[in-house]
Amino acid sequence: HCIRPHAAEKAADWFVRRFPGDVLYAVKANPHPAILDAVYAAGVRWFDVASLPEIELVANRFDDATLAFMHPVKARSAIRKAYFDYGVRIFVLDSRDELQKIIEETGGARDLHLIVRLAVSSDYAAHKLGGKFGATGVEAVSLLQATRAVADELGVSFHVGSQCMRPEAWRVAMAHVGGLIREAGVTVDIVDVGGGFPVAYPGLTPPPLEDYMREIEAAFEE
Repeated sequence: HCIRPHAAEKAADWFVRRFPGDVLYAVKANPHPAILDAVYAAGVRWFDVASLPEIELVANRFDDATLAFMHPVKARSAIRKAYFDYGVRIFVLDSRDELQKIIEETGGARDLHLIVRLAVSSDYAAHKLGGKFGATGVEAVSLLQATRAVADELGVSFHVGSQCMRPEAWRVAMAHVGGLIREAGVTVDIVDVGGGFPVAYPGLTPPPLEDYMREIEAAFEE
């Protein structure tokens, strides 16, 4: 295996400087300590964690890290331990069952930042994730309303698919998400625009990342 921490630091630094919001590093992409240290050195302080081992890894390494437990299906014991032992307050969900689990395992906590994952089109991506996670239609509207009632902060998240070659995918996704928010009649504090930003591969040259940032910022304002 070849590890290139300087490349990870350079990429993270670009996002920290250019993305119009907080930047989260998805630990599942590469949990090697050298890579974690590299993105931290670039200024990343928010980490997308998908399991209890990832939570433990980051929490024990960086005292000032903010952890977001972003897997939509979590074990009860993992929710409980994340909340009480590691101070995790950000949890994602895409079903009523998951919402109920989080409420029960945190003892009905009132300081939860709950992110409802919504399904969006992944037609613009090389690797589609549309059917994997995310609430849809009437269920999504109902879930937003139920989550708003118990969350200190309510968020929405989505994923347009991996290696997305068309910046407008985010505009289409955010328009769809905006419609669901309006239909639910709720106020939203957090918008997580997911991953999917492309990198160059042999024979595959994506548009400049600046194009993606412009689309996201304009769509967010809309």
